[in-house]
Amino acid sequence: MEDLKEIEEALVSHHQEEFPPARRQEIEAPQPIDRSELQRELEKSQLADISWFRFSARKAAKLKATEQARIEADRIDTENQNLYRQVSLEAEQDWRDLLNHQQEAVMSALETAFADNLSEATCVDVGVENGVNYATVVIVFGSENQIPERAPSVTPQGRPTTKKRTKTDRNMLYVSALGSTILATIKEGFAAAPSVMEFRVFVLRKDLNALTPEEFVTPIYRAEFPRKMNDSLDWKFVDPAEALLAAPDARFHRKGAVGNVMPIDVKDEPELLNLVQIFRSIVRG
Repeated sequence: MEDLKEIEEALVSHHQEEFPPARRQEIEAPQPIDRSELQRELEKSQLADISWFRFSARKAAKLKATEQARIEADRIDTENQNLYRQVSLEAEQDWRDLLNHQQEAVMSALETAFADNLSEATCVDVGVENGVNYATVVIVFGSENQIPERAPSVTPQGRPTTKKRTKTDRNMLYVSALGSTILATIKEGFAAAPSVMEFRVFVLRKDLNALTPEEFVTPIYRAEFPRKMNDSLDWKFVDPAEALLAAPDARFHRKGAVGNVMPIDVKDEPELLNLVQIFRSIVRG
């Protein structure tokens, strides 16, 4: 019973997760090497073969170790400082590239951000159209089979129990789960890529119980999500299913009294059709 509640809550609450905004990577400056430790090691090496009774030789060896320690420490400190400057410059350039909507930088940032997502999300395009910085993301989402067939309930006597979900209820929960996943993905994307002003989202359904290869991976949703929409949402109270439909240029098709989620037609959209074919091949392995 508690497991069912947790599963249901997890399915529709992805979008409530908070994602820290991207920041320039801070490179910690190197600390000077411990010269005394280095000197002790060199002295030990220098004195290893010198008798305790050869006082002059031991004194000379210690002086030599001190000078060697100074030279070696200066060399190491210089190398560390040079490396620090190089890494700092690279970090600064990476940050500029991200802010300037450089394709490779944005795609890399999104790849890192989406790497641990439960539903695979992949940035496939970054560009500028009509003055708008956009990124296109493909999300691979599971079928309705991920929705539990039974739901938490109570008996007439008030005791906890479960009841079989109707097809309508399963579809409604599925749409909410889909919406939550999409919202979480674009929320995380906007946090990771500050230059992106609009996400173009394309969702493919992966159905392990599909009857044909074509039905194994099918397109079920597409829309555009402007940053201003993302920033205006009340994340605590937003209805994921409503947000799914309210997004600009949203395409989503449900059929019948129970509201089955159906594939959308992309035959007249070569770019989307190409993405379907590419991802179908990837998902099949």
